[in-house]
Amino acid sequence: MNREVRRLTDPLPPNYLGALRRWARTWMDQRPGSADPDSVVLAMTEMVTNSVRHGTRPIDVELSVGARLVLLQVSDCSDDMPRQPRSGESAIGGRGITLIDALTCQWGVQYRPIGKTVWCEFPACGGHLGAAPVP
Repeated sequence: MNREVRRLTDPLPPNYLGALRRWARTWMDQRPGSADPDSVVLAMTEMVTNSVRHGTRPIDVELSVGARLVLLQVSDCSDDMPRQPRSGESAIGGRGITLIDALTCQWGVQYRPIGKTVWCEFPACGGHLGAAPVP
């Protein structure tokens, strides 16, 4: 399968969330129909924020576009598994995994020799997922 890949590695730029959103949005806008850019940007924001808050740097962000899906991967050097804490309605945080689950067709964690990669897939707009390789 032919894939287009875009990667950004630490050090993250100052005001990194805004810069990351623009980075991803620009790339997604150049690939109309690849996936819903709003969903990809929101999921990326959640995943990178989790890596910055709970992981260990350096952080690597990768977007790749294939014929039927967009794959987002965020890697850090922590072995801690993402988890969904029990949070009340008034809690400020703790909903990231629920959001990722709602925005994507599937997600998971792949451990590396040092750290982990949290990945998620988005179906192509107007398309459907076939059997896709899991990273």
